[in-house]
Amino acid sequence: MWKSVFLAMGIFACVVGAEMLVIDSALVLPVDGAGPAREVTAPDWCPWVMISAGAVTLLHFGTGSGSASGSSGSQGMALGKQPSGKFPHL
Repeated sequence: MWKSVFLAMGIFACVVGAEMLVIDSALVLPVDGAGPAREVTAPDWCPWVMISAGAVTLLHFGTGSGSASGSSGSQGMALGKQPSGKFPHL
């Protein structure tokens, strides 16, 4: 489950960073409609940080490192060992 969360965060960071490269500022309206709208402008370095952090997160996801049990179930198969039990990867 955590891998899917980090995948979503990496994609989100890359998309938001790419959007920040395209637009200069955003107008944020209040949800309830009361009050003035705010103009938000990101610093020049912010899009590149978002894109690079998202890319590193996606690269870490793509390597397939880490799992919930602490060891990868496919490592035993790569070394020629036979899995023990009916469902060794669970």
